[in-house]
Amino acid sequence: MINPLRSLTDSLAWNVFLLGLGAFIYVLGYNGIAAHHGFVPGALYGLAVVGNNFSPDLSLAYWYFFLNVPLFLMAWRGVSRRFFFLNLFTMAMVTLLTPYIHLDFGIRNEMYAAISAGAIMGAGCGIILRTYGGGGGLDVLAVILNQKYGVRFGVFYFFINASVMGVALSRYTPDKIIASLVMLFISSVLTEYVLSLFNQRKAVRILTQKGQELVHHITNVRKVTATVFQGKGGYTGKNVDMVFSVTDNLRLRSLEQAVFEVDPEAIFIVENTFSVVGGTIARRKQY
Repeated sequence: MINPLRSLTDSLAWNVFLLGLGAFIYVLGYNGIAAHHGFVPGALYGLAVVGNNFSPDLSLAYWYFFLNVPLFLMAWRGVSRRFFFLNLFTMAMVTLLTPYIHLDFGIRNEMYAAISAGAIMGAGCGIILRTYGGGGGLDVLAVILNQKYGVRFGVFYFFINASVMGVALSRYTPDKIIASLVMLFISSVLTEYVLSLFNQRKAVRILTQKGQELVHHITNVRKVTATVFQGKGGYTGKNVDMVFSVTDNLRLRSLEQAVFEVDPEAIFIVENTFSVVGGTIARRKQY
């Protein structure tokens, strides 16, 4: 049976919409707050900001576009055509939106500005990364290095952002660099939050002596997948079943009620998961 929600999230139109929305929110955060305080963002956009500071005659949009060009030329054969063109679309959106979004949120305190700019820009990045595309040239390069040489994304962006800040030291005051680092930290936190916001999963372990009855009830009535492991009580020596399942926050309470309806003596254990990919739960992102 085809899941209509999954069909929507896999569609090209939905991915293009999210990429456009994410790009708009990202540029909104930078132009509306960060640019007025001279903060340096991370990754390729940060390099474009530093380049624009060195040579103001060339606009920020042009700097961002020209820095992307060689990366996309290098990446033409390195990733799937879908991932390549979705990244190209994001780069084009950021390039086009940058010179046309002119506003000022009126945040004058530098620390407040760093926090709020990081939150808005991080939300934009999170929306972009929820798609089958990415944020531009560096995302393409990061995928190629990860696939060919096993370079982790976090390590790659750590060195990129360290390089951006190293170059910026010659043009910005230490206060601006520190505020920019605060903005980058908040941005990374919000990015992770948005990525997990609609995809949070709970790992549930249930210890029960009514394993088959319980599994039949939660799989047929509650429509929750489950796996049964046979075990033995360490103290009593009695046979016991451990039922393992993965669910989301919305259905967790319903699952708990179903378990104790069948076995009031069951032990219900819930854990937060870092990442759940595969099967009917969450499709793996293909580059």
